Amino acid sequence: MNWLDFTTTISDGMAYWPDNAPVHIKKTLSISRGDAANVTEMSLSVHTATHVDAPLHFLENGEDVTQLDLTTLMGPALLVEIRDAQFVTKAEIEHLQLPRGSRVLFKTRNSRQEWATQPFNPDFVRVRADAAEWLRDQGVVCVGVDYLSVGPADTHHILLEAGISVIEGLALQHADPGEYELICLPLKIAGADGAPARVIARKIE
Repeated sequence: MNWLDFTTTISDGMAYWPDNAPVHIKKTLSISRGDAANVTEMSLSVHTATHVDAPLHFLENGEDVTQLDLTTLMGPALLVEIRDAQFVTKAEIEHLQLPRGSRVLFKTRNSRQEWATQPFNPDFVRVRADAAEWLRDQGVVCVGVDYLSVGPADTHHILLEAGISVIEGLALQHADPGEYELICLPLKIAGADGAPARVIARKIE
């Protein structure tokens, strides 16, 4: 099976969380201007596009992104399509059979559009606290979502305090529900509370 790219492209002026740094990308050296090479500069929040949250994002003394357990970000993952138009709720997912160590990715109505090239939408589907608690209690090790945030502060605390890796900003527009083999590798940035990541997956038949 072919590998699919679940990574949202980082582009100049793309959607970003309102109180984070906007995304700026520009050529600082250019062959067309007579330079020896092309060189690109960018400035952005570490919580841009597809990225992984480290515990430090919401826990004052939490581990930074360099200390993430990468085994939680690689391996079998279940992609679940959510019908609720507002939240990922316990009621909608509690039928799932999730053995301890599971990874779960949620595809919602967020994925009905190419959200990254549009203005920030505060009305995105997010994981509610009751669903986060249920996922924690099942022993899930990774939760992925298709917008810039997994949910409000209480959801973040529930997941990150339990050592659950959080992938945000996944590009799931063309992904079907089912079992996948997942590889997510965040950049290794000392002291950072998150990092952009490249995420690829292939369907398990």
